[in-house]
Amino acid sequence: MNGLRQHAAGPLNETCDIYQQIISISGLPFWQLLQSIRVNAASLGVTISLTDSDPSDEHELLEDKIEDFANRTFSIRIVKVPTAGVLKFFTVDGFEHALISEPERFEQVNCVLLAEAEFECASANLIVKPWPDEYVAQPRTVDDPISPRRLVNDISGKGLTPISVGTWITEESGSPWLKEKLLNAASHRLALCIPDAVSIDVDGNVVAHLRSGRKVAARVDPASRWSDQGLMSLLSEVCRWIYLDGRDAETRHSLLSAELVRLWPTGAGWQEGLWHSLAGGLEAARTAYRLHVQSKGVDALKLMSDLRKGLSDDVRALSNNTSSLSASLWRDAAVAFGVVVVRLANATVGNWLLWMAAAYLAASCFFTCVAASSAVRGIEENEKSFRSRLYGPLLLDEEYEELAAKHYRTALSSFRWYRFFIVVAYLIAVGALIWIAYAGTRSVESFSI
Repeated sequence: MNGLRQHAAGPLNETCDIYQQIISISGLPFWQLLQSIRVNAASLGVTISLTDSDPSDEHELLEDKIEDFANRTFSIRIVKVPTAGVLKFFTVDGFEHALISEPERFEQVNCVLLAEAEFECASANLIVKPWPDEYVAQPRTVDDPISPRRLVNDISGKGLTPISVGTWITEESGSPWLKEKLLNAASHRLALCIPDAVSIDVDGNVVAHLRSGRKVAARVDPASRWSDQGLMSLLSEVCRWIYLDGRDAETRHSLLSAELVRLWPTGAGWQEGLWHSLAGGLEAARTAYRLHVQSKGVDALKLMSDLRKGLSDDVRALSNNTSSLSASLWRDAAVAFGVVVVRLANATVGNWLLWMAAAYLAASCFFTCVAASSAVRGIEENEKSFRSRLYGPLLLDEEYEELAAKHYRTALSSFRWYRFFIVVAYLIAVGALIWIAYAGTRSVESFSI
């Protein structure tokens, strides 16, 4: 291959089936080398032909004796003889181009021979290895029993849904080189394994559909735009869970679809929507599936629904308590301001009014904070009780943390911080009233003297 690259006189074109390039011949030794390679091409599983670069001239030249190569270019065409379960590539560029243009071909094999590869690497159902002088196909046994085409309805009838997911699923500890090469194609293909259906709209765009409850239709970007490594890792995790983690893939797929519909941002494209909802949807779907496996059935799903409703109600109650603190502060601030205005506007009014206002503010702050804190404490105790007695036996700590605990902590923290600032505001107001009353008292005493 290095020899062909050194003699390249035009761009190369490599697909899963052919390698074609315009080359120049430096002299008789290279010509003789091409002739010897052509004789031994069968051992590599290819056939080689060389013609004049003029498209109209298809005469095979490697059988001729040519001595003058000056100012002349040739077209070399290498046809890769089909081998069951194997694709062959001479160049990394050809390999990458075929991943985008012919991804379904990779889903039908379990091995790629790459002449420019320096080491062996693999995804769940595809191994990429250097192309040896001779190769005998050795099929790999991989547990990939469920095809996405059984779960994702291809409304277009054009084979948009992948045949297999194993080709595109990579391990976290897998080869960084392979992840980089698969990135765009793998992300795009795995994303098409998740919806309930795919179609093509009037503009020729691929559209993914979710149909569990609320209907979602989102445009799928071309493979060239799926270039985020984090999203690819998440898609690999999701598709591994759906398709490779044992039987009942249909149930797992349906549960995830329902969670995606619940979390889906309005008007989002398929890639954007997956970014926002896939991680949370996966956690919720895993929990629902675990409860389903434990034979909880409808009761398990109702339990999760009750947990979400209870969380929503409690967060609303915490918000109401925070609002009550704010309302009390503004009400009492108006009272304090009115008292100060009356005292300053009417000299006959004694300072006792300011002292009473200060005492009122202090008492109001105390009772308001005690009432709000008692209500919040009741919410905390209720949450702990339900967690230990109802949800604890069914949900793992990590699952409960994701579904409810962290949201409770956020709401409680917001309430406590707001309560702190409310108390500080009351203390400032009470201090100001006491200072004004004390200053007024000293002024009266000085005047009397």
